[in-house]
Amino acid sequence: MKRIIKFAFVLITVLACAEIVKAEVRYHCANDSARVLTLLSNISQSDSYGDRIVSAAKALEGIPYSQAADNDSVGTLVIRLDSLNQREFIYIALAAAKTAELTTPTLRDFEKNLENVSRRKGVDEGFASQFLYGSDWIVDNVYRGNLKEMTEYLDGGSYRTKTLDYVSRHSDQFPAMTDPEVADKVKVMEFGYRSHRIPHLKKQSISNKAVKELLQNGDIILLSPMDNDFDIYDIGIVSIENGEPTLIHIPREKGVVAMDSYPLPRLFKIEGQYFYGYRWLRPIE
Repeated sequence: MKRIIKFAFVLITVLACAEIVKAEVRYHCANDSARVLTLLSNISQSDSYGDRIVSAAKALEGIPYSQAADNDSVGTLVIRLDSLNQREFIYIALAAAKTAELTTPTLRDFEKNLENVSRRKGVDEGFASQFLYGSDWIVDNVYRGNLKEMTEYLDGGSYRTKTLDYVSRHSDQFPAMTDPEVADKVKVMEFGYRSHRIPHLKKQSISNKAVKELLQNGDIILLSPMDNDFDIYDIGIVSIENGEPTLIHIPREKGVVAMDSYPLPRLFKIEGQYFYGYRWLRPIE
């Protein structure tokens, strides 16, 4: 199995939860609504958006990695906090930080913010509305004002062209793709990412003083994989620790959400053989 498709983790046994339906959003476990409220209570309303994102990310530490909960025949949003994949971790941290700004945050507020950041145009319409590629997520959320692409604002950047059509070429891995209507919608989306120019910064630039000084709490770093089928090798949230930018993500050696053991420059040297560059995103409140 390719390293980029899934992490080679030691199997982590977690309590199986029966899926339940709450309002218009699916909760993976009955306890997940309580977990969301606990998450929100751990975030200070007075903090900046970036600081709230870091607080949310740190509150999620220790949660194990899993495959996507919404990769089923339905494909609508599933809220789960017993285990997460890379994109679910980012979505939940951003949605929790946005929700925690409110004086009296509710589950419904969280659900709406999660839908907004994790579905195309901010509307959950099943599998075809999911962001199946990092580039799709970035383009849509930049357009709607949720993200700012910092990658193109610095000198020394470059582009790599990729055609993103893995899902339609491997439809047997995605149960919802058995529906012809869903499959057609996915192919239409993928058509927009043929020969897509993906910006990136060179790995070495992460050690530049100018970059380190511009990085802020809550920024998102996306590592661009060597594999031409994909546009995400890893993704995480920046936390400035003792003046050093450090990534909160799902380290492969740990298999759980955690702050990396090394600052970003050291992490890039260790993992550098698996990615050719990185994208830098800043969440916008």
